[in-house]
Amino acid sequence: MGKTNGVFGRLTNIWRDNGLSLHTKIRLYEALVLSTLLYGEETWSMNVSNTKKLEAARHRWQRKILKISWKDMITNKTVRETTGQETLESIIRECRLR
Repeated sequence: MGKTNGVFGRLTNIWRDNGLSLHTKIRLYEALVLSTLLYGEETWSMNVSNTKKLEAARHRWQRKILKISWKDMITNKTVRETTGQETLESIIRECRLR
């Protein structure tokens, strides 16, 4: 989680750039941030608290990319639909099945 926060933080200028499309930002997020987060996930023992922590961090990052505050009262499901991504649990399950 710490390494992933570091990667996301180093890309702050990209997230703030209005010249880049949302599609480009999401592709960068998937390639750099999500791949760092999920490195070695096949060996993790996933329990409910770990899953919730990972999902909360992921939604926080996605909201920052979309420039949505928690005060805007937008659900996490809406954020995922806007970015076109699945839940982290389903991504992990799919990777493990592979």
